[in-house]
Amino acid sequence: FSIFFNGETISKDSIINTYDSFLQDTSINGLTKDNKLEGKREYGIDEYVGTYTANYKNKTKEETIFGGTTLNRENGNTITIKIKVEKQSGNIEIISNSGTESEVLIKDTGEIEKTVDVKEKSYYLKVKVTDFTGNIEIVAE
Repeated sequence: FSIFFNGETISKDSIINTYDSFLQDTSINGLTKDNKLEGKREYGIDEYVGTYTANYKNKTKEETIFGGTTLNRENGNTITIKIKVEKQSGNIEIISNSGTESEVLIKDTGEIEKTVDVKEKSYYLKVKVTDFTGNIEIVAE
């Protein structure tokens, strides 16, 4: 399959790769900027993985820590997330948004490990806190 455009033949793979690059470039805009984060984020090999640690003191906010949109992630389509929350007060939700699905991974003190599939969809990991005091650690690999 190919398209003839402006005197040139463009292959299906070229169109798909260009579209995928566009998705990846624009999806980073959905992440909270480093200077707006409550904690410290360090990306790994891309914006889907890394570490995030934060110490919240009576905060209310929503932060998008990791994620993006791609048809086929270069570094594999599965991510393992390890989360540890030490809540002192308030409310916290750590949410995995994958495509049109949304799942609360943790809402209280505790730990969780989960593997998510990010192939051919948007994926974002969010932290939502309301009057929250406590610590969180997230490792996504």
